[in-house]
Amino acid sequence: MGVKFVAAATGPAAREAGPKKGLLSMLVVTLTLAALYVIFLVVIARRPAFYQRPRWFKVTLALLLLVAIIARLYRYNSAMGIDYDEAMGGLNAWSLAKWGIDYFTMASHPVYLYAWGSGMNLLYPLIASPLVKFFGLSITVYRFPMVLLGVLSLFCLTAAMLKARWKDWRLVLVLAALALSPGMLNTSRWAVESNLFPALLTMVMATLLWWVTTKRARYFYLANLLLVLGAYTYANNWLFLATFILGFWLIAWRRHLIGVRQLGVGCLIDLALAWPLALFLWVNYVSHHQLHVLGLTITRLAASRGASQFVVGHGNGLGAVIKNLGQTVAVLFTGYDGYLKNGLPGFGILTPVMLVLAIVGALLVFKAKPRTDFDALMLMMLGANLPTVLLISPNNTHLNALTIPALYLAGMALAKLPRVNWRVAGLAVIVLIFGVYAYTYLGPEHTALAAGQNETPLELQTMLTRVVDSGAPIYLATNHQQAGGMYTVALFNHPVKPATFKQEAVKSGGGEFIHYYRYGRYHFSAQLPKSLPAHAVLIVRRGASLQSAKQAGYHLVKAGRYYQYLER
Repeated sequence: MGVKFVAAATGPAAREAGPKKGLLSMLVVTLTLAALYVIFLVVIARRPAFYQRPRWFKVTLALLLLVAIIARLYRYNSAMGIDYDEAMGGLNAWSLAKWGIDYFTMASHPVYLYAWGSGMNLLYPLIASPLVKFFGLSITVYRFPMVLLGVLSLFCLTAAMLKARWKDWRLVLVLAALALSPGMLNTSRWAVESNLFPALLTMVMATLLWWVTTKRARYFYLANLLLVLGAYTYANNWLFLATFILGFWLIAWRRHLIGVRQLGVGCLIDLALAWPLALFLWVNYVSHHQLHVLGLTITRLAASRGASQFVVGHGNGLGAVIKNLGQTVAVLFTGYDGYLKNGLPGFGILTPVMLVLAIVGALLVFKAKPRTDFDALMLMMLGANLPTVLLISPNNTHLNALTIPALYLAGMALAKLPRVNWRVAGLAVIVLIFGVYAYTYLGPEHTALAAGQNETPLELQTMLTRVVDSGAPIYLATNHQQAGGMYTVALFNHPVKPATFKQEAVKSGGGEFIHYYRYGRYHFSAQLPKSLPAHAVLIVRRGASLQSAKQAGYHLVKAGRYYQYLER
């Protein structure tokens, strides 16, 4: 059970091959998405729902999908630094791929990952694990499933809208609202595991549309399956999922879309998939003892983030809920919650323009008589966010279930404009917002995305690869307070066996985030220690003091944009 690819990834030859391998990986990814795009267009081109439409529609649809793919693909492996949560997820994907175990507890087939001690959602690392197993752990490989699923969700939605024979402008504007949304683009480019939820909810939206169009029970069952899988994608959305599933069933029953048999099968599907999470709640809030059931590990965490994210309790009541509502509105309109990976300032998950349009669209759809089955379901999807909005402290990730229904309703507001030239203007507004976002992402905000407070510059991986075969102790100074999470980046770059890490690592702190400041040859700190060994390699973030290094006789070997590499 040796870590074979670690040995293969060291030495001068491997360092030389690294950039070439990265370029080859991106070429394979690009060709894969290009092939899928062509195949999708060929398939829909044969359908009357597509080829009977006007030429402008066909060209616009093809261009929208192409731009959406390029926006998700372009430099997704190099434009941003690696986030600590990405590194943690990738490390667990590697461990699941090789041994089927949680990296930090070594428990087999966990239903929830231990990660920082307060847990991490399982589904995305599990989805990425086959690619990691066959192609190795790298930022290109680990982020690719997120990009791919974002693209596939748009294909599913487009196919469903064509199947439903939506009018030309309705289809184009709804697709543009989702495909070019800054919030959707952000989540498709970062492999933070909670980012999978918007793509999954887009697939739910497509499945619901297929269901109400065809009245086939299999789509009802598929929607239930996808919704419960969403519970393994992001635990903060459990309130939303529980509310929406019940509302979805109620609408389906009252509108005679399902009978007792279909509802019963749907319940069984949900129960068959959700019972491990019910036991997870029992273990972490009642029994506090880890369980092993049917080969699965029901993970016991060191701490739960739930108490810190719910605004009620501990003496807080209605006043806290009202305050939280105001803070949620502020986050939605300003677009910024302190984390660029969640949304850029001024854009966030919706942008103020699309948020206003979503409110207008919701009012128009609510007033429509008669209201279609699909519109009723999308209004319910919007309303199911109310418990989250009222009870959970706001940030762009916590609110990501709001993205899909809000963007649909914003598209509907534009589609209901009475004149064609007004709809053209609406499409131009969406494209303009996308253009400004793309410029901001690759321009003014690029440095913060590449090397912000929680994002580690990718050049650090090159330096860590350079030193891995030296055998010398490695001192890494980060010049900020996130040094305790840097071990995830080092492990992502050169993983070691879970048992080896457990034996060598020195844990610091507890609670929601367990940090490690040392394992094996690696030492992590905000600043270099005053006393350094006679033989070591120093990797120091620019801005950190080099005084102790100079006093110990170390000299600069390589100066990067963000980090400096020193030896003696």
